[in-house]
Amino acid sequence: MRKLTAMLTVGALALSVGACGKKNGSGSSDKELVYTSSWGADEPQGKLIKSIADDFTTATGTKVDLKFVGRKGTDTLPTEMNAGQGPDLFDTSTDSVGAFVAQNLAEPLDDVLDMEVPGEGKKVRDVLPDSVQKASTDKDHVRFMAHTVISTAVWYDASKHAGLAPRTWKEFIAYLDEAKKDGRTPLGQDGTVNFYNAYWFYSALVRSEGAGSLSALGKDPAAWDKPAVLVAARKVEQLADGGYFQKDFMATKYPAAQDAWAQGEYDLNLNGTWLAAETGPKLAKGTEVASFQLPAGGKNSVEVGTLGWGVNAKGHNLETAKEFLAFALQKKYEEKISGTAHNIPARPDVPAPGYLAGVQKDVAEAKYTHRTYDDMAADKNWWNNVFLPLDDQLLSGKIDAATFVKTGKKKAADYLASKG
Repeated sequence: MRKLTAMLTVGALALSVGACGKKNGSGSSDKELVYTSSWGADEPQGKLIKSIADDFTTATGTKVDLKFVGRKGTDTLPTEMNAGQGPDLFDTSTDSVGAFVAQNLAEPLDDVLDMEVPGEGKKVRDVLPDSVQKASTDKDHVRFMAHTVISTAVWYDASKHAGLAPRTWKEFIAYLDEAKKDGRTPLGQDGTVNFYNAYWFYSALVRSEGAGSLSALGKDPAAWDKPAVLVAARKVEQLADGGYFQKDFMATKYPAAQDAWAQGEYDLNLNGTWLAAETGPKLAKGTEVASFQLPAGGKNSVEVGTLGWGVNAKGHNLETAKEFLAFALQKKYEEKISGTAHNIPARPDVPAPGYLAGVQKDVAEAKYTHRTYDDMAADKNWWNNVFLPLDDQLLSGKIDAATFVKTGKKKAADYLASKG
């Protein structure tokens, strides 16, 4: 799960579809859907997709030509789609859908919201909450249908720290100081994963200020002058200077830190909702995984990202593809997102696994929400080549908060000028 999302954040379109597999050209019929999936056939999600496709064929008579190409089978997808040879259906997510929209390859799916979920007497819009619909929507249209919610939280072992939930940054730091005093390592960080390092500044800023506050930094140099940016940077500086991470954390290679957290060597790990499932085999006996939101104050916005299905705007079976989406959102399939894939279902009427119940509740009760990385990662050149290296300098303690802000403003101005 982490690997799937990670590749998206570096602009690889990793949740999209691969190019290998049958071409959706003149040879396809109205009774066939071409679906290329970036999941592996043996992954829980892959097995679920196969079962949905088989059931759809049984129910409708429509054959689903399903190919599993994995994470790396994606490079030529936009080219094939533009040539009219791409699949009807593909896997996508909050992070990657913008690239398809920019090339007019993501079919608007607003009409799917008014389609009935088979056998339930409900429309799709009735089973997907507003936050999930919003995470799957650009400024104009719904662009994909979600089956899974992803988010970010601070993870801990409730068997050792029952009810841990600092509500303010001061309380959070007090906990870290107490852990250090007791001889524990408060925070584990896989510091060679730069988009994991970015969680700290991103969460501190966007949870406080809400959607748009991080993405603005790559669009307007003046956005760096807002007081909240310096406040968030100072929080990260405080972590860097406080000695709260493990020794040489910036050189720690994934998954060493999260595995050590799973073994109880570190108290906390700021990470995605896939962490518990990913570290499951390595969790120390008796571990009770739980989470809390990084305390930031202000709006206390909660990240809501989604994984789901997109429809190729240049495909040959658009209406049938949309019927598939409504079919796939049946409760019995969403229950497998929770019970088999161990993720948070897009449908809130399906309980998440116990260790994700806290995040599911946070999402459901949030007054304000934002998408993964506040959509900043959509501009992959800014994200990968400018922002992430600068953020690494801040978290590593190589620069202080004031320098981070000053440098960020200049880099934003230079970057925008280079784009003309």
